[in-house]
Amino acid sequence: MNPDIITKENILDNIELLDAFNYYLQPYHNKGTLQQGQNISNPFLTEKQKTPSFNIYKSSSGDWRFKDFATEDQGSIFDLVMRLKQCDFKEALAIIQNDFNLNLSNDTKEDFEIQLKASWNNSDLLYWLPYGISSSTLTHYKVHPIQQYTRINAQKKHNSFISSKEKPLYGYAIAQRCYKIYSPLTKHFRFTWLGNKPDSYVFGYQQLPKTGNRVFITGGEKDVLSLYAHNEFAVCFNSETATPPTTIIEDLKARFDTVIVLYDIDATGISQSNKLSSNFGLPRMELPQKLISKGGKDIADFFKLGYTLQDPEVLLHAPTIQQNAHLVATNTSSKENDYIPLLLKTQKELTQRKAKLIHKVPPLLFHKDIGILYPRTINVIQGKAGVHKSRLAETICSALIKKESWDTDLLNFRKNTQQAVSICYVDTERNLTEQFPYALQQILKKAGYQREDTPKDFDYISLLQVPRKDRFSALTSYIKRVKQMYAGHVIIILDVITDCIQDFNRSSDSMQLIDLMNDSINSEDVTFLALIHENPGSADKARGHLGTELLNKATTAIQIGFEKDSNRRPTDLIVLNILKFRGGKRPEPFYMKYCEQTNGLVEADADHIEESARSRRTKADLFEIQQQISRLLRSSIQGRTLVEELAAYFDCSERTIRERLQECIDKRAPIANGKGIPSILQKKKEGKEVFYSLAPIKRGQKQKTLEL
Repeated sequence: MNPDIITKENILDNIELLDAFNYYLQPYHNKGTLQQGQNISNPFLTEKQKTPSFNIYKSSSGDWRFKDFATEDQGSIFDLVMRLKQCDFKEALAIIQNDFNLNLSNDTKEDFEIQLKASWNNSDLLYWLPYGISSSTLTHYKVHPIQQYTRINAQKKHNSFISSKEKPLYGYAIAQRCYKIYSPLTKHFRFTWLGNKPDSYVFGYQQLPKTGNRVFITGGEKDVLSLYAHNEFAVCFNSETATPPTTIIEDLKARFDTVIVLYDIDATGISQSNKLSSNFGLPRMELPQKLISKGGKDIADFFKLGYTLQDPEVLLHAPTIQQNAHLVATNTSSKENDYIPLLLKTQKELTQRKAKLIHKVPPLLFHKDIGILYPRTINVIQGKAGVHKSRLAETICSALIKKESWDTDLLNFRKNTQQAVSICYVDTERNLTEQFPYALQQILKKAGYQREDTPKDFDYISLLQVPRKDRFSALTSYIKRVKQMYAGHVIIILDVITDCIQDFNRSSDSMQLIDLMNDSINSEDVTFLALIHENPGSADKARGHLGTELLNKATTAIQIGFEKDSNRRPTDLIVLNILKFRGGKRPEPFYMKYCEQTNGLVEADADHIEESARSRRTKADLFEIQQQISRLLRSSIQGRTLVEELAAYFDCSERTIRERLQECIDKRAPIANGKGIPSILQKKKEGKEVFYSLAPIKRGQKQKTLEL
């Protein structure tokens, strides 16, 4: 071995262990130089011990070590540095090298030779077969029979070891040019490392499935192999006393329903399994004591003797947290991959769900016979100021809480009677003396209640008196309260959503609210219906950065607005368009009008709708052309097909339509595509045919707002 590279051995050759222990423990006591047997409070604990029980001592081999008789923490100087610095073995070596200026190098070179046998034969398998371990299992875990290997020391001396029937040699192939040699029938030095030992050694980790029911953390490689041979998954570390990487434990927890510690039943195994169980909150399995009387101590011996894990004497202990012990959690894990456990947990859940038959979730609300509002979704109602967005939301609200015995038409909206829901209405605009109370009265009246009634499934608040800078916090608290109060599905109506945050044009504010909604629909039985104003002018764009992101996340996006005549003057006809609909084909537009008698919206009759259509068709107005293009262009369409349909709709010449289409292209007029995304009309010739399509406007791409 090269004496100038960073290795455990070279560090031990270049430092005084007592000095090193005092260097790293000095910040945790005020006793000057720490001597053997001098107790201090355990530096690994979050609180000081009332009776200090942590000390250092010189072992029988002459090495200095640490031990705490109360918590059973113990280990070498490397274990101490790994625990104190929350790092792995390789990082601990680097820290010690830097702190003591050892001038060791990271360069390594091979210091061994190895000759593997070509395949497994019956003689090589004699040792493994009693444990139920076959050649296929050994091959799966990259275990090889060895013919011989040679270690080369710093003086270039070659020490060779040859396999024999009496002393077989096996090699666990850990990485390229790295083996852990196993000599099971040798009294001393049963394990030897060849090559560069990995920073965090976990045997069996690569062979684990993505997800599973349970996985064992066991004492050694043979135990892993034996458990696999008996249809169980397992991993092990370099030894039972090794400190496992937190990221590995959290990864196992995320991927498996249960992670069980299964160590040997000798004193060391029991002690270390208790420690691992306590530190990480893991259950531990304990084999029966009868195993010791029959010459065994581990799970491989247990299987060899013919027992199974269903043996009634096998005990499963729940994790017990030692007093003052620090439970290792995800937030104390390695500096990198902090979110890997969360991602793997999600992956496990997705794997389980995709393996099941998935039934389409029934809608919460229908419009006519079409499902319009689905559970655990974000939905939008958008429109210009004064187009009755709130009255539409109130009608939907009434339909969702309507008494079954109440017979009234609510714009053809009806709830799914098989799904109980609660409504939470959040208002931000109307005054508290008249406007919002009157709106609440209207909701109750249309649902069949008296104004004095307080239905248990109808909740409401106003954010009007909350300073704008505090509204997101107030809304977050309210949603948390809603989740605690209502056991069934909850629909939260935000009227209007832009007033729920400080600045709807600021991406950080917008995404904070979007994230809150996304987190809620994925973790709770919650659905959102958000109302938002459109920008003034001709573009049908919801306001600000929040409006853009909201439409991207929406399952159903509803647009409400006044129909216009041929001169683009608003009529009294109100149209409801579905801009975005993930539930299937987009429904046809629905027409309404405001009724002064009921102070609400009612369905428009056929004559009123036809009269408005005739008015629009008298002239192929460019703005109306844009609206029809938005409706017709779901993908690329032949030019003559588009022209014919538009000419028939507007009752004008095809020449007029072609002129209007070219005008749309020249002016780069923004037109909403099938997903409600602002786009521009494009014309492309393919062979002899001309095709029209809508291309989304890219960020930073200049738009031209029409002044018509």
